[in-house]
Amino acid sequence: MYRLIFLLFTTFCLLTPACSQQPAEKVLFDFEADEELDQFHWQCHTLFALSDEHATHGTKSLKLELYPSEYPGLAPMIKNTNWSYYKVLRFDVYNAQDSDIKLSVRIDDSKDYPDYADRFSKSFIVKPGTNTIRIPFDSLITSGTKRLLNMKMIYRFLIFMVQPKEKAVLYFDNIRLVQ
Repeated sequence: MYRLIFLLFTTFCLLTPACSQQPAEKVLFDFEADEELDQFHWQCHTLFALSDEHATHGTKSLKLELYPSEYPGLAPMIKNTNWSYYKVLRFDVYNAQDSDIKLSVRIDDSKDYPDYADRFSKSFIVKPGTNTIRIPFDSLITSGTKRLLNMKMIYRFLIFMVQPKEKAVLYFDNIRLVQ
């Protein structure tokens, strides 16, 4: 009898989308543990450390110091390249400056480093204080070829500034995929 109930329940779950759906939100990085820092490529002219300030998810955030150079920023290693279950990339950023800054986001759907024309690139104005950056996946169109990125093959996600003239301090938290 128990075997029959288990078999019916398992069959029901396999046939019912609710049992196999992805969660409504997947947190990629929330910066709660030092081990998470190992998931980022270290770059010259960029310093980062966990911070107790400006957290929006949990108790910690990532403090990022960007120094004048060509492209200082954040380069996470992507473990799960299939983002197709979600519709939006969101992350929170606190701008510690007294003025707006321009922050750029790059997303690649190729293991190779595609040319500018064949990747998603967009800049955002980040106001002083807390901001939430929201990037709908239906807007992930390459800069030159105008094709939609393959959401099953996301290999690179970068957040950076382009040639800042002075040091900028930003706090990042709750980098997530949302349905």
